[in-house]
Amino acid sequence: MIRRFLATFLVTILMCPCTYSQKHMVFMGIPIDGNANSFVNKLREKGFSKDIEDIPNAYCLTGKFYGEDANIQVDYAYDTHTVYSVTVYIVKRTGLALYSIQRDFLKAVEEKYKFKKETINSQLYQYDYYIYDGFDPVGLIQTFIVDSKTIQTAKEAMLSITYLDIENYMNYENRKRNDI
Repeated sequence: MIRRFLATFLVTILMCPCTYSQKHMVFMGIPIDGNANSFVNKLREKGFSKDIEDIPNAYCLTGKFYGEDANIQVDYAYDTHTVYSVTVYIVKRTGLALYSIQRDFLKAVEEKYKFKKETINSQLYQYDYYIYDGFDPVGLIQTFIVDSKTIQTAKEAMLSITYLDIENYMNYENRKRNDI
């Protein structure tokens, strides 16, 4: 009786991480997975609107992200219509106005996720955060700032934040290679 209880308890404990395992990257509580139309509808429920023109294989929306006015681009695979990444664009008059937004956002990322950080280009404030679920990478958060210091002709500054789901992106890339 005690052995059966211990065995059941042990199996339950070992299965818990699998049950709560995050398999896909999440953007604002929405898994970056599934049909793009469904994903966009969930963003609309969160207050985003579609008042800007879409681009090929991406839906474009506007709304609030991290308390800031933002443009959102939802990228999807052309053949399956599966979402694989979401990019947020926040535009301000100067890069100085964006540095604190990026710093606070990345601090929140570090508090929320298990990650590995890489500095890609410190002049562009470009950072990659590989997001892990246990030992497995599930996503990537990339950020960078472009302003008149980095591109002389820039009249405004832009913070770009991309949430990339690794599984869906790799599926998309593999299908593109098969087309060649």
